[in-house]
Amino acid sequence: MCFFVPNLYKTSTLSKCRPKVISIKAFILYSLFLNALTSSIYAQPNNESTRQLFPIHQNGKSGYIDNTGRIVIRPQFDEAWGFSEGLAPFRDGNKWGYIDETGRIVIRPQFFEATSFKEGLAPVGAFFKSGFIDQRLGNYGYINKVGGFAIKPQFEVAFEFSDGLAAVLLDGKNSYIDKSGKIVFSERDLFVEEFSDGLALFTTRGSMPDSKTGFLDKTGMVAISPRFDFGQSFSEGLACMSLNKKAGFIDQNGHVVIDFRFDGCRSFSEGMAAVLVGDKWGYIDKSGNIVIEPNFPEAEDFSDGVAVIRVVEPGDRKEIKGNDLLIYRTGKYGVIDRSGRMILQPKFIQISSFSDGLAWVNLSGSYIVHGNVDKWAYINKSGRYVWKSFASSRRRSRNSSLNPLKLSLRMFAFGVVQQHAAAG
Repeated sequence: MCFFVPNLYKTSTLSKCRPKVISIKAFILYSLFLNALTSSIYAQPNNESTRQLFPIHQNGKSGYIDNTGRIVIRPQFDEAWGFSEGLAPFRDGNKWGYIDETGRIVIRPQFFEATSFKEGLAPVGAFFKSGFIDQRLGNYGYINKVGGFAIKPQFEVAFEFSDGLAAVLLDGKNSYIDKSGKIVFSERDLFVEEFSDGLALFTTRGSMPDSKTGFLDKTGMVAISPRFDFGQSFSEGLACMSLNKKAGFIDQNGHVVIDFRFDGCRSFSEGMAAVLVGDKWGYIDKSGNIVIEPNFPEAEDFSDGVAVIRVVEPGDRKEIKGNDLLIYRTGKYGVIDRSGRMILQPKFIQISSFSDGLAWVNLSGSYIVHGNVDKWAYINKSGRYVWKSFASSRRRSRNSSLNPLKLSLRMFAFGVVQQHAAAG
C-alpha cells in the first residue's frame, strides 16, 4: 500500500515506493490550491486514552461507541475525531473545541482548527481578531488540557509534539521548537520528518532521484550521515533503510544490525517487521529471522496482535470523482495473527489496523484514498460487525457517512498521509 490514513495505516512502505515528503513552505501553496479538501480527518484513539472510543456518524451528527458497539457518547457533534490523552477535538459550526470521554465539553469551541493532544499539548488555530489576513484565518499555537495557551499563537503552521519537539513554520522558516516555544533549530535545505527515538529522518533533496537519507539529533546536528537511498523513522530502536536497491535495518548509532538482503521493509511494530523477498512480503523478528514466510503481495504492520495483509497480485485502476480519489483493486485484504494464521479471510476491499479489538472496514465497492465512504463498519477479530453505517435499523440521512478518509492536508504535508512515487 503506497498511501496511509492517520492511525489507520501508520507507517510507510519502503520498497519500490518512495516517500514523497513535502516541506512546510511547499505545503502552504499546496493547501491554498486544495483548500476545499481540508475539512476533516478521521483519527482512531490511541493507547494514551484511559479507554478506547471509536467515532461514528449518524443522521448528520458524530458520537462515539466502545469496542462492543455500544453508544457511549450520543451523536451530537457536527464533527468529531478520535481521543488522545483523554480528550478529542469536536466541531460546532465552524469552531473546534475538545470533549472528555464522558462527552463533556472541556474546552469550548473557539478554534478554526484543532488537533490531537500529544505530550500534554495540542496545536490549534486561533482566529485573527480582525478577520482574514493574507488569506489566512489566524495563527497556530499550543494549548494545554484546560485550554490555556502554553505557546502563544504565532506560527503559520504547527504540528504535534514528538520526543519533546514540534515542527513549525515561522516567518517562512521550517523550525523545531521545544515546549517553552523556544526555537531549537531551523532548517531550510533539508526535508525533515518528526522525531522518533530521539532522531529525525531527513532527505537531502526531497523526492529527487539523487537525494540521500540520514538522521538529525534533537539539536539539529547530523547524527547519522545521509548515505542511504531511502529510509523510515526509527521504531522500537531500529530503522528500515535502503541502500543500493536492498533494504535492511540500522540501530541509533547508524550500525547495520540486520543485513541489507531484502527487497523492501517496513518499520518494526510489536517486535516484528514486514520484509519483501522478491515480490512477496513476510515478517522477521529483531534478530532478522523470518518468522512468517513471505507469502503475501502486501503486508501491513502488526497492531493489537494482528496484521492486515493482501492476497492476489495488485492491479489497480484509479478514478477521480469530484474531490474523491477512488482506487479499484484486484486483491482483497485479510488479517493474520502472529503465527501467520489467517483469522479474518481476505474479503475486504479496505481495512484499517486493529486497535483495542476493532478495525474500520470499507464496505463500499471502491478503495478510497481521499473522500467520503458511506458504507463502512467496525469489525472485531472474530469477524463480527459491531457497528455499520448503513444498518437497516438506523434511519439514513444524506450525511450518514463518517468521512473517515477525508484527510487534513496539514497532516498530509508532514507525511502522516504518505503518498509515494515510483523510485527509478
